[in-house]
This record gives sequence, C-alpha cells and structure tokens, in this order.
Amino acid sequence: MPLTKAITLDFLKRFFGISRTRSLTARTLSSVILRSLRLFPVAIAAQIIGMGSLVLMYWETEYSRVFLIGWTVIWLAQVIVALVFVRKFWRDDARVKNVRAWVRRWTVLAVVTGSIWGLTGILFVVQGSGLLQVMTVAITVAVTFAGWPVYSCWMPSLTAFTLLSMTPLTMAVAGQYRVSSVILTTVLVLVTGFILYSGRKLNELITSSVLADAENTRLVERLRIEVQRSENARRATQKESERRARFFAAANHDLRQPLQAMGIYLDILKRKCMPATKPVVDQLALTSASISTLVEQVLEVTRMEFGGQEPHIERMELAPLFSRLEAEFGPAAKVKGLVFRTVPTNVAVDADPVMLERALKNLIANAINYSNPKNPRPEVVVAARRLMVKGRRFVRIGVYDCGDGMTKEERGKIFDAFFRGEAGKRRPGSGFGLGLSIVRGIAEALHAELTIDSHPGRGSVFRLGFPEASSPRSEVESAPAPVRDPARSFTGTIALVEDNPILRNALLPVFESRGATVLAAAVADEEFFAALSEKEGEVAALVTDYNLGEDEMTGLEVAALVEARLGRTIPVVVLTAVAREEIEAHFRSMREAGVLTLSRFPVILQKPADTDDILAAIWSQQSGPQPKGTKNNE
Repeated sequence: MPLTKAITLDFLKRFFGISRTRSLTARTLSSVILRSLRLFPVAIAAQIIGMGSLVLMYWETEYSRVFLIGWTVIWLAQVIVALVFVRKFWRDDARVKNVRAWVRRWTVLAVVTGSIWGLTGILFVVQGSGLLQVMTVAITVAVTFAGWPVYSCWMPSLTAFTLLSMTPLTMAVAGQYRVSSVILTTVLVLVTGFILYSGRKLNELITSSVLADAENTRLVERLRIEVQRSENARRATQKESERRARFFAAANHDLRQPLQAMGIYLDILKRKCMPATKPVVDQLALTSASISTLVEQVLEVTRMEFGGQEPHIERMELAPLFSRLEAEFGPAAKVKGLVFRTVPTNVAVDADPVMLERALKNLIANAINYSNPKNPRPEVVVAARRLMVKGRRFVRIGVYDCGDGMTKEERGKIFDAFFRGEAGKRRPGSGFGLGLSIVRGIAEALHAELTIDSHPGRGSVFRLGFPEASSPRSEVESAPAPVRDPARSFTGTIALVEDNPILRNALLPVFESRGATVLAAAVADEEFFAALSEKEGEVAALVTDYNLGEDEMTGLEVAALVEARLGRTIPVVVLTAVAREEIEAHFRSMREAGVLTLSRFPVILQKPADTDDILAAIWSQQSGPQPKGTKNNE
C-alpha cells in the first residue's frame, strides 16, 4: 500500500509538473511568468465578455437583479486585483528575488478566480434550464480555455484554477440525470483533462524556451567575452609587433652606423699603414668584417621573424643575375684557389629579384667558404635547368661546391640558425651559421622549393626551385655591375647628407682623397641648398642616408629637390640601413602621387658598405647606361 501511494504521488507530481517547477531557478521562473502574462489581456477580455454575457442572459429571468449586480461587483473586484497584481509584478525590479512570494500570490489569485467561475457554473446551471444551461456551460468553458495559457506558468495555479472552475460545473451538469447531461459531463471531464495536459505541455515549452534563451544569452555573452579577449590579444600582439618593429628599425640603424664608420676608417688605415702594422690592421679588418656579417645576418633573421619582408614577385631573367654573381664572387673564389663559374642560361623565373639574389649570394658565399681548393676539380658552380613537375614548368637553380660534404644528420639541421657542421667547426672564420637559415626564410617567403644533396667527401649542392616565368618580359634594364677602380679620381663637388656625425666625418676623407670637394650637411636645410646653389655647376654626385631623422625629409626627397635645384640628373647613392623594398615602395608612391620625384631610381647600398663599393656606385652612374625603372642597381 505505501508503494502504491508513493507511485500515485509521483505520477501526480509529474503530471502537474510540481517537481519540475520547484527545481526551476528564481530567474527562470520569473521569466516564465513574464512570458505567460503576455496573454493576460486575452484572459481578462474573455472574463469580461463572459460575465457580461451571463448578466445579459439572466437579467430578465427570475434571478434577482440585486444578486446579479452584487455578483458582478465581486467579479470586478477580482479583475481589479488581478490587474493590480500584474502591474506590480511588471514594475517590481526585485521580482527575481521575490518570485516565490509572487508565485504564492499568483496561486491565491488563481484559486479566487477559479472559485468565482466555479460558483458561477453551479448557481447559473442549477437554476437555469435548456438553452441558458448550454450557454452557461459554453461561457464557463470558454473563459477557462482563455485563462489556462496564463496560469500555465505555474502548474499548481493552473491546476487550482482549472479544477475549481470546471469541477463544480461538471458536478452540476452531472446532477441533471439526463442522457444529454451524461454526454456533456463526459465532454467536460475530457476538456478538464485536456486543459491540464495542454497546460503542462505549454509550461514545458515556455520553460524550455526560457532556458534556451538563457543559454543562448550565456553563449552570446561568453562569445562576446572571447571576442573581446581575442581583440585585446590581437591589439596587444599588434602593439608588441609595432614595438618590436620600432626596436628593430632603431637597432638596424644604430648598429650599422658605427660599423659603416669603422669600416671606412679601417680602409683609410689600410691604405696608410706601415709594413710593421699591416698584420694588425688586416686582423682588425677581418674582425670588423666578421662583426658586420654577424650583425647583418642577425638583423636579417630578426626581420624575417617579425614578418617585415614582403616579396614582390616579377619576371626575372637569370642571365644578367648570373653575370653579376660571377663578377662579384669570381675574385673572392680566386683568392681561395677556387674557380667560380656560372652555366649560361636564357631562362627566367617568377620571383622577387632582391630576395632571390640575396639567397643565391648566401649559398655561393657558403659554397666558397666550405669548398676545398685541394679537390681535383676546385670549383664552385651555379647552374639552372628547366623541368616539368605535375604538368607545370619549373626552373631549379643549383649551387655546387667541392667541400667535404655532410652526413645525413647534418643535412637535417643545416638550415637551423647558428648550426655549423663538423667541417665548419674545424675551419676558422667559417661564419656564424646564419646564412643558410636566411636562405630558408627567403625560400619560405617566396614559396620556393629548397633542397640539399650532400655526401661526405663528395661536396654538396643546394637547389632552389621556382615557377618558370609566365609574365611578359619586363622593360626594366639592370645596370651593369659596378667596376672597382681604386686609381680613379673625382672632379667637382660631392654633396653628402648624413645625420650621423661619425659616419659623415669618416666619408669626408674618402671623397677628398679622390680629389673631390665635399659639401657635407646633417640635414638638407636652407643653408645646405644655399651652399649647393653656389656650387651648382660643380656638383658631380649626391651621397645621402635614407633616414635623416624624425620629421626630416627622406633621402629620396632630398635627392629629388637637389635634382630640381640643379636642373639636371646626377648620380645618387643612398647609403642606408633601411630595407631596399621599403625605399622602392616610397619611390613608387612618390611617382603615383605625382609629387616631386627623381627621374631614376638611385643606387641603394646597405650599411655597412665598402668604400670601394660607394665609389664604384657613383662611377657606374656617370659612365654606364641608366635603368628605366626601380629594380635596377645593387
């Protein structure tokens, strides 16, 4: 028996939703009531129409009009109380906190409303007859139907309202003991069950909707927080990247300036040193070159890691590039007892010319450094060949050396920063292990294939693969490689604009020793242009830095003004620590904007540059053909 009672109670709780509603949080229950109250005007309108219809129907019957008026007053008082309840509930800012108290009041209101309509059913059905009884039943059922969506927000209130309004009516009809009464009673029982069942389902639907909305709100809020965190992280990353970029630019500039000055002073010292001090000066020169190479490579690796190198892909003929490489590395290879040669080719690739040339220079320098002059064929070779890969035409450029080769383990680490194989560790002055890591970074930036083939005792070959050029042939002509001529002298004046006083003072004797007069200035101000005007016909070239300080003109802008003041084209050399691609972008933007600009792109020399390179860059512009575009001089 206790088991049967427990099962019955559990069924009733589940059917009426009592256990579920008690488990709801205050916020959820408050939201459910708010949604249900949106239909409250419908319930009130139904009660008004129903009560008005009943009064009109029974006004002319034996019912006392005083009774009808009194009954109407009681009903109106209940409606007013209900309206006051709804109004106060809507205005209660603490309704979530007080929701349990509001639920109790709502249940009391449901009990009162249900009792009024239940007594209405008894009184009017019992005393009425025929059509009036049917109309009374229909009105009561209609009012109950109109009210169940409102009271379904809290199942105990719906149960009380439905049973109190429908049970007395059902009992009054059943007490008539007629066949029609039995049918109507059955219908009323079914209607009561339907209202309770539908109310339970509606309660579940509204509750699920509220819970889903609450979950969506939480998800949206969580998403908003995550988006805000991501945005804050992005801004922090961007800010950190900008800070690093500024630091890199400052370090790039500040490190190259003293190295450039030191190289110039060492060059002057080498030319004037005595035989007794020559070994010391030579060792200082080697040390300076080693430091310069290390700084250059560290800055290059850092710039790649910061993403400061954007490739500019265009058609590039390999024949002129190979000629420049042979002119540059031939003498260095000869000093080591090697032969450097390139295999003639007439192919072109789609690549960034500056980045490709830098990668090949690193590979060639590495090959010369590690090649063995005692090899039966002591040579370093650069060659290119066409091949088909999955129906596409590619060009593979190979750099072959005659070194000691590498083991499989060394080949797997050779492109890591600061890694040197056993051969490099045994050979003094073999570098710092950054050149090949830069090649890998360039290959990744260009989406180029980078492979290595090497065996101990048989040398190595590094290969770079690029798509064969498909774009039209460029009209840009490359300038010939500058030819060094230490005995050549200048005539006229060289304008020098350099904001670093150490470097400016170091360059003065270099140009003066070649017979030139130097007009030197830290910035291109009015005093500089006034002095320039006095020597207008004597100015033979301009050497300038690109970055001349904050809020000052760039080297390109200075060169454009100098050319405009002179009314003619002169050789311009930009000696700078700024990346070439940044200067090229500025040159293109000046032309596109239609502002004052140079008639041709200047020679760009990266600091630290050799004094002979600076002089050769000026001479090459005085005597050689001039390029038509921006991708020209090196």
